[in-house]
Amino acid sequence: MAFHFCAHSWEVRDVADGTIVALRNRDLASDTVADLIDDLFALVQESGRPNLYLDFSAIGLVGEIVLEKVVVLDGQLRERGGKLTLLKLNASLYEMFEANNLTAVLDLRQADAAETLV
Repeated sequence: MAFHFCAHSWEVRDVADGTIVALRNRDLASDTVADLIDDLFALVQESGRPNLYLDFSAIGLVGEIVLEKVVVLDGQLRERGGKLTLLKLNASLYEMFEANNLTAVLDLRQADAAETLV
């Protein structure tokens, strides 16, 4: 079976318990984010590592659809024993998640956090 994520120009790095993917703004366009989420989930399944770490250091703000899709991806991973962690969120982006009451639902790490992984 072929996976679409191979066509993405993501920076992907494996860690002991998961995979880190560095995203760019173009990856989170509202018209393609649904496919992105499917591709990220497929990446996790293919890797055999349960956790996914999304590096948001190159991301400004995102649309509401992105927030919804991130929550869906987190749910998919949790159903299979994994989890989603968003790394290196800028202050504005973190506040956006906070305003939507997602800081209690998702594992979010701000850009200025001393420890960003695990």
